[in-house]
Amino acid sequence: MSVCSTLTFAILVTFPCSAIVSAQSQPSTADVLKTIDQLIEQNRQLEKQNQDLMNQISALRQRLSSTGDQNAAAPAQSSANQAQTSNQSAPLQGAKDGNPLVPEASEGNSAIFGEFNPGRGFTVGKSERGEINLSGYMAVRYLNQLPPDQKATDHLGRPITVDPRNDFQFHRVMLFSQGWLFSPKFQYSTFVWTVQDTNQVAVGGALYYNFGKLLTLGAGWNAYPGTQSLQGSHPYWTSYDRVMADEFFRPFFSQGVFAQGKFFKSLEYRWMVGNNNSNLDTPASKIDRNLSFGGALTWLPTTGEFGPRGAFGDYERHEKLATRFNFAYTYSPEERQSDINSAPANTTLRLADSLNVFDANAFGKGITVDKVNYKLFSSSAGMKYRGFWLQGEGYYRRLDNFVAVGQMPVKVVRDTGFYAQLAHMIVPRRIELYGATSYVFSNYGRPKEFIVGGNYYPWDTRNLRLNIQLINVDHSPVSSTFGFYNGKITGQVVAVGFTALY
Repeated sequence: MSVCSTLTFAILVTFPCSAIVSAQSQPSTADVLKTIDQLIEQNRQLEKQNQDLMNQISALRQRLSSTGDQNAAAPAQSSANQAQTSNQSAPLQGAKDGNPLVPEASEGNSAIFGEFNPGRGFTVGKSERGEINLSGYMAVRYLNQLPPDQKATDHLGRPITVDPRNDFQFHRVMLFSQGWLFSPKFQYSTFVWTVQDTNQVAVGGALYYNFGKLLTLGAGWNAYPGTQSLQGSHPYWTSYDRVMADEFFRPFFSQGVFAQGKFFKSLEYRWMVGNNNSNLDTPASKIDRNLSFGGALTWLPTTGEFGPRGAFGDYERHEKLATRFNFAYTYSPEERQSDINSAPANTTLRLADSLNVFDANAFGKGITVDKVNYKLFSSSAGMKYRGFWLQGEGYYRRLDNFVAVGQMPVKVVRDTGFYAQLAHMIVPRRIELYGATSYVFSNYGRPKEFIVGGNYYPWDTRNLRLNIQLINVDHSPVSSTFGFYNGKITGQVVAVGFTALY
């Protein structure tokens, strides 16, 4: 019986019994206060006894860990979990290095499609009216883009400034809270999201109501589920950021209404209706009346799952072939979000030569785009089996309905591309090697890349890893301070990073 239950029981027993015994004489106020003081002292003694028991359990667990007797440690840990009113919500698993306290991979919140997906975290408060859980994600990295001196030109033969990087960054920090209010079906999540490379900070969240497996409906911040990496899998990728083609084609994050659910065990859906393609750093005064939409269907025909969060790589080692097929569509009417004579505030859409679609003279001298419609079709297929993982994704992007100052040379811009990634856990739960390639095909350039890399998991969990990656890139179409690529870089990109999800 818990301390709170003991105190409640004592009060219920004490007062009814005293009422019966003293049927002819009611207890005085002083007697009642004295009884309360006695019960409080009993409660303190019970708390002390409970703490002493927990200290003994901890000492025994440490002794078992030091001797490496994991078979004995597991039941001891289970007993401790049952006895302890702990604030740690993550299940515990034994580890080969003698550390039994490493949390398992997090399934996350299936209704959160992008990077705003919390970890298991620690439950710091819970009552009959609600719960709050705190978690976080961190990435520290070294990035070196070689050679240090590069030159390039755009699709019209004009010179482009290429500025390769060589720096250390505490790259990304994300702090989450999540839980429920008044009913476990009514859930919430909040986040603080930072990218140190850009000094960008965002604060947001969302509210959800779970109607069962068929539907979870939410409102607030989320991602358009237009590519596989924007369907809740972060940070369980081969590396800690996206490959080139994925970064070039993908949609972004916005505020709106969204839903997720399962039609059958093996068929999932996601959709979102939001303000614009990227609502980050975009105030309401710069958002037009046209709404954006994204939707996806995922089919899991063999096992009905693809690892935690639909993770990349087969860290869990599937003994039965796991397969996944995904189809997605995104539509977003975009505008410059700034005056024609000033720099564009919208930087989400680029041509294959890395020029911002909304840059002045991007399509030719005297031509500046003010509005354009963005449409993306994507499809992907993946499989996992005994530590092997193979996945590919193809893209078709269409930019049309241009509104511009000056005479546009084209009415439609069509771009296609793909990536293919392969990984294998050469040492189960410890060392993973992978390779990848991605291409973009366009009238504005033919960028491509080849990648080799590896992950070292020091504590038998997906949540902590060291990543080392080498990219050979040819004229990157992506220009992103927070990713691996600057616009038009050609050469090698060396990246070393350590990531932690808790």
